Amino acid sequence: MSSSKLTWQAYDRVHQHHEPDWYWAVGIIAFAIMITAIMLHNTLFAILVAISTVVLFLRTLQAPRLITYEITNRGLWINKSFQSFTTLESFWVTELAPTKLIIKAKSLTTPLLVIPTEDIDSETMREFLQDYLPEEEHEEPFSKRVMEYLGF
Repeated sequence: MSSSKLTWQAYDRVHQHHEPDWYWAVGIIAFAIMITAIMLHNTLFAILVAISTVVLFLRTLQAPRLITYEITNRGLWINKSFQSFTTLESFWVTELAPTKLIIKAKSLTTPLLVIPTEDIDSETMREFLQDYLPEEEHEEPFSKRVMEYLGF
């Protein structure tokens, strides 16, 4: 292999412009859940929903962050965070646009890492990673696809 690392940059999420109606709809749904929680004497859940809604609104107002990804012979760097190949199980590179690298980790908190790879040739990435991890077909989590469809 001629290259000892692959480096690229991608945004952490796709920025979606939300009309005021979207905020109203999410706010009304959150308010209904809070009222139901209060009626069921679950004040703590109502507070959690309120805080989550505010955080969600603030998150949608933020611009996406540009993240630097680097795969070396030791593992995966995501900005300044390092994941050794020993903590990863397998990988899959999707072929449909936009292409993504899906890595299965041994971690229970983040079992699948979904990384956009628009700037890297998928065959080059596949050849590089095959030296360190087995290739296994993985699908992007259903919950992630639903959240992106709903504009979160």
